[in-house]
Amino acid sequence: MISGLILLSGALILPAAVGQTDMPDPRNSVQALALDSARTVYMGTFGNGIYRSRDVGLHWEAISDGLGDPYIMTLLVKPSGGKAPGGSKGMILAGTARLGIFRSRDEGLHWEKVNAGLMNTQVSALVFDSQDMLYAATGQGVFRSADYGDHWTAHNTGLDDVLVRSLIVNREGTLFAGTGGKGLYRRKAGQPGWERLTRGFEGERGLRENFIRVLTLGSDGTIYAGTFDGGVYTTRDGGKTWNDLNQGLINQSIRAIVVGKDGVLYLGTGRGIFIRSPKDNRWISISGTLDDLNIQSMVIDGEGRIYAGTAQHLYKGSAKDDWTLLTKRLFGDKKGA
Repeated sequence: MISGLILLSGALILPAAVGQTDMPDPRNSVQALALDSARTVYMGTFGNGIYRSRDVGLHWEAISDGLGDPYIMTLLVKPSGGKAPGGSKGMILAGTARLGIFRSRDEGLHWEKVNAGLMNTQVSALVFDSQDMLYAATGQGVFRSADYGDHWTAHNTGLDDVLVRSLIVNREGTLFAGTGGKGLYRRKAGQPGWERLTRGFEGERGLRENFIRVLTLGSDGTIYAGTFDGGVYTTRDGGKTWNDLNQGLINQSIRAIVVGKDGVLYLGTGRGIFIRSPKDNRWISISGTLDDLNIQSMVIDGEGRIYAGTAQHLYKGSAKDDWTLLTKRLFGDKKGA
């Protein structure tokens, strides 16, 4: 493990300053969250590997046996009962900052590296399509695997060697790739290559928004795109036209977007969590009791519990603004002491 790495604003890896004892431990930053069942939570940190809780966050166990890189950028859970290889019981895939992709076939107890054919090992997003084709967003484009990660091939025609930060696939098999510097790309199923989508991504000062950090797909096919510091945009026509949802949003550094069952939109930002009802265009902060507002990741379970990973800890709460710190025993107090 390389000491002194920090994930800055969800994108850059920089050395920590020597002698800074009053700063929280950067290895505790919760960069990735995933849910398996209603009560199982997986937490990926940026330096301390992966943890699992089977009781909605009350107790945690480290599950990093064989995990060669503890700097976790994304987690993807494939529930039991699928056609995964080897009769997997709860397959989990972890994308890391330095050593590519690791796979577990036993709910995280053991890990194996699955990088054959992967030409870049900085992996920031993983997604399955409806046919179980697996796609990985990397520091040099998109790669795909038809065998759950055993072998990878480049899927980059028209995309160039660009950092892909976010990735989603809709019901029709169309892929959308958010990049770190060249905006958003789309590749329809059967299409020979990627096309760049730029219409509608204008910042408040007329600047083109080219860093798409987060992509989320709603149940009705609506796409939400969160930018580095230009807020959130949405499209209902597959990317032909876009509208921003930034009016009244006090922080436009978007780190996580989740759509609740009731259609409520949840945003994790650099200044906490905001929600917006489909019947109301106002953003409402639900961060009043949250100790750390530097959100890095977020998921919502089937009972409406929100898990929010920050630069220091993991919290559990709801739209009622009732946050509970889940990782004090793991990471110490808020200052990492």
